[in-house]
Formats: sequence, C-alpha cells, structure tokens
Amino acid sequence: MGDHIISVESEKPAAILRTPTTKDAPQIWRLVEESGVLDPNSSYLYLLLCRDFADTCLVACHGKNVVGFVTAYRMPHDPSTLFVWQIGVAPEAQRQGIAMKLLQELIERCGSTSIKAIEATVAPSNIASQRLFESLAQSHGVQLIEKPEDGFDASDFPPGDHEAEPRIRVEFSNAAEV
Repeated sequence: MGDHIISVESEKPAAILRTPTTKDAPQIWRLVEESGVLDPNSSYLYLLLCRDFADTCLVACHGKNVVGFVTAYRMPHDPSTLFVWQIGVAPEAQRQGIAMKLLQELIERCGSTSIKAIEATVAPSNIASQRLFESLAQSHGVQLIEKPEDGFDASDFPPGDHEAEPRIRVEFSNAAEV
C-alpha cells in the first residue's frame, strides 16, 4: 500500500498524516496516558499496532511530534467493518479537525469501496469521541447506530470504576461513496 501524506490546514502549522512506525509508539502511548480519557495499554501494544497493524493506523504529526493518532483493525469475522480502537489528539492540536481527518484518511487508505462500516466502543463520558462519530455519520448522510448490547458492561472490566462502553456503528449507505 503506497503511503501518501496529506496536510490538515489550520492557523497552526499543518499536521501531516502518515502511517505510523514503531518509532511513533512511545509518543502514542504518551498521548493516551496524558489524555485522561483513553484507557492506557502497555507500550508493547502500541509497538505491535505500529508494526503489525500499521495499515489500519495513522498518526498526525507537527514536525517530529505526534499530535494525534488513530488505531484500528478490520474485524476478523467481517473485514468490511473497521473497528476503531483508539483515537486521540494532543490538547494543543485539538479543535483543528485532526481527529476527523484521521478517520476520513483511514477510510480512504483502507479502501473506501471495501469499508462498509466503522465501529467503536465509546464510554458515555467521552463526549469528544461521541461527537466525532456523530459528525462522521452526519458527513456521510447516515445515522449513528448505538448497539449497547454489543459493547461492554462495566462489570466486564476488572474491578474498579470503569464505565460501560456501548458499541456504536456508522454504516455507509454505499461503500463506493465513502
């Protein structure tokens, strides 16, 4: 798959979107740790994502600094569905449309004609992600489908104060129009 770079325009320097490498994994891990919203995973997992799932992940960079990322994978039982694992943008780069550009570029790179839906689980308190996926659905003229029964209950997580994460789905009406 050929890598191409696109710029995200704003008043700040343009963010460059590109395929991640293992060199990006520590910065992605740091963004997750500092987000206060995303569930941190081991640094090893981000290395694996950047190496073994790089074709379904992207980073947004200002110079050498990763300021945003999306990690995703094709569902094993339905490769036409892309599951977005995590998406995050550094505080200093928020409100520039980077998260939406990451999703749109990911759909394009994964083959817009072969992606029929995007799914994710989103905690109710993660308002930014809720709005992002609502905007994605709206931009494609479709509805955001909530499937709480296919997500995770709070009791599915280890003991603590993790809230439920209902599954959401954006189904594209015509994959060729994505």
